[in-house]
Amino acid sequence: CIPNLVIFAPRNELELRNIIYTAQLGISKPLAIRYPRGRGVVIDWKQPFKEIQFGKGKCLKKGTNVAVLTIGHFGNLEDVWKLFDTDTLTKIGHYDMRFIKPLDETLLHDVFNTYETIITIEDGTIIGGFGSAIVEFASHHSYQNKIEILGIPDQFIDHGKKEELFELVHLSPKHVFQSISSYL
Repeated sequence: CIPNLVIFAPRNELELRNIIYTAQLGISKPLAIRYPRGRGVVIDWKQPFKEIQFGKGKCLKKGTNVAVLTIGHFGNLEDVWKLFDTDTLTKIGHYDMRFIKPLDETLLHDVFNTYETIITIEDGTIIGGFGSAIVEFASHHSYQNKIEILGIPDQFIDHGKKEELFELVHLSPKHVFQSISSYL
């Protein structure tokens, strides 16, 4: 890890444009932006630029039992949410953390104090990735919540279409649905 390095993973085209806009305004720290593989998800992406506050995540959906913390393109879980019935969906909170470093600790304290179970989802490696940073945060603050990390295993993955690879590593909408459902 590089001291003071900011690591941002945009959920969509708007976030990517806005972090580049924010960077060109002048920042005092090095910034790494994780570009997702594949196509965009926002049709109306030509919107006015907005400055992004470093280290701040977003609550996309409040819930009662399980918090899903995502980073990057995995913040777009519409295909997963369609698999749940309406009553069950109210039990799931969804937070786009946006920054792998620095983490939004204020938001994380709220999440850990509200939900029994935390599930992290990333298209990065499980070991040493976003989920590991969440576990370190929980340990540092003595939280006892159940945490499950969904991500890429510590092995070489073949090349292929994104959907095929996500199926292979259990990050397809079906697998994410099954993981979340197991805690409800």
